[in-house]
Amino acid sequence: MVKRKKLSIADILIILLFLLAAYLILTRLFGHSATDIQITITLFTFLGGLLYKLWGSLYKLNREFGEFRIRTSNAFRNIADDIKKIKKRVKA
Repeated sequence: MVKRKKLSIADILIILLFLLAAYLILTRLFGHSATDIQITITLFTFLGGLLYKLWGSLYKLNREFGEFRIRTSNAFRNIADDIKKIKKRVKA
């Protein structure tokens, strides 16, 4: 069974902005009412929403990488301690 990811409000807004931008561009191409400023504002808002989502993803990735680094450091420290204990037992 496939797990479905819940859409956040930001995801829904980005999708709606994309659809609005596509609609405005199509109306401009076919000679109807969309002006250049409307299209520009919609596209910049859409791109801003994408950057917002990207920034959140990068923040989560950076946090996970930091946790991985700490766990790896602790694991190597534990291995070094175990090797020291083994050396003491071999010498004794």
